[in-house]
Amino acid sequence: MARYQAGMLVVYGNLGVHEIEAVGPQSFCGEPAKEYYTLRPYFSDSHDRSYIPTEKERVLRPVSPAEQITADFERIKAEEISASASNNQTVLAEHYQAVLHTNDFYEYLKLYKELYQKQNAQRSRGRKVNTMDNHFYQMVERVLREELAAAFSEPLENAEKRLMAAVS
Repeated sequence: MARYQAGMLVVYGNLGVHEIEAVGPQSFCGEPAKEYYTLRPYFSDSHDRSYIPTEKERVLRPVSPAEQITADFERIKAEEISASASNNQTVLAEHYQAVLHTNDFYEYLKLYKELYQKQNAQRSRGRKVNTMDNHFYQMVERVLREELAAAFSEPLENAEKRLMAAVS
């Protein structure tokens, strides 16, 4: 039995907020039909669709409720976040990927704050922002912005302001 129903908004890993268009049998490449979620990117006019087998629904999670996000924002403001101790790009990439694989709003928020602080520190020293750090920063920022916009029923621009206020 599928956990999610058509019409629900879910976060699909680092791909952002998607609307479940349908839940039902699909057959690809001559394989026997299986139950799939048909997902549409919520903040895109694209005709792209993703098909996720219902047995792999752990890659999805419901959009966090506004009340939970508000509580997480209060928590993140008070929490001291330190940048990863390593300067090794491979170790950092593994750390960032591990956080993204949690598919957890608060973990994404912590990573966003970590990268935000790291980039500000680099700029204040007159240094360029690391390309890899910037890539992960933009990725996690987009997902968080989309989730905020969906949870608070607001435009992405307002969600961005809300996100910046939470970490600065």
